[in-house]
Amino acid sequence: MAYPDWVLKHKQPGLYVQKVNDHTYRIFRGHSERKPGKRYPVLVTDEYIGTITKEAGLIRTKPTIKGEVLVKRYGGYCLLWNLCRKLAERMMQRYGDASVFLEACLQVLYGSSSSLLYGSDWMSEHQQGLEFPLAGEALQEASRIAEGMSTTLSSRFGDDRQAVLESAGSLYRVCINGMWVTSDPSQVQWVSRRYGISWKGV
Repeated sequence: MAYPDWVLKHKQPGLYVQKVNDHTYRIFRGHSERKPGKRYPVLVTDEYIGTITKEAGLIRTKPTIKGEVLVKRYGGYCLLWNLCRKLAERMMQRYGDASVFLEACLQVLYGSSSSLLYGSDWMSEHQQGLEFPLAGEALQEASRIAEGMSTTLSSRFGDDRQAVLESAGSLYRVCINGMWVTSDPSQVQWVSRRYGISWKGV
């Protein structure tokens, strides 16, 4: 079927449209799969996106939120992981898990550590099942590492260090309907442009 240009501009790979009338089309995300007893693949709808009209363009349907919504701080940990990943891997190999490295991250980002701070940060999803604060030699080692990480931040960002940390603190990960999404990255784009920092990969 040939579609009008004002419909085709919204039809991307994996999206399908269905004509309602000459002025309205439905658009949804779907996939084809084979069903027992069917000779040809059947189109299965994964997500209803909304309607398209010539006058208004794409009108998205507001999603229904099911279950709880989880919010975790993301930017600060993402920054430290990407800057200090090799250090993190060495610490994990040495101690068997990421607890010492994460204790250091918590100290750098929040000035202290606790299970509450850990649980409200994305690090608790990235490295699960740990308890804080640490104690004894592990805590001393983490404090030493935290000082080194602070020095790394100062060397990397100079006078922008605090501004970078504040901008990173504006980035969250949010779980809606079982899917994690990252919040609006506009506040950290200047860090990416000026310093080449990526906010992915964690």
